Amino acid sequence: MLSRNQTIAIWDAIRALPSNDRPHQVRHVFDLVLVNLRQDTGEVLLTRDQLAEKVGCTSNHISRIMGTLEKMGVIRRERRKIEGMQDRGMAVYFINPHVAWNGSLDARKAQAAEIRPSMRLEILHGGAS
Repeated sequence: MLSRNQTIAIWDAIRALPSNDRPHQVRHVFDLVLVNLRQDTGEVLLTRDQLAEKVGCTSNHISRIMGTLEKMGVIRRERRKIEGMQDRGMAVYFINPHVAWNGSLDARKAQAAEIRPSMRLEILHGGAS
């Protein structure tokens, strides 16, 4: 869960980004991430290309935006190897469990134990706000 205060703190941090980081698009992507999370893992269900289409920019720009959110500690990125491809693999994004979670508390705790906290945000258990 993400409280109103946590949401506002992230929005404020995004708004404080330099203009060359395109804070309006970063905010748009953050909002899309929040409404497209897999409940049991926090995985972002939209691909880079799908995010680009929804935001109206290139997939390379989405990579930069996701990098900005990653530096802020809002998301994390993993690479999944695809059979037959020789590159690093497809980027798969996850919400930082210290930022938001939509699943069981035990699963969130397990994920959070492996991930560094993001900005100073308050974790709410059970959806209280």
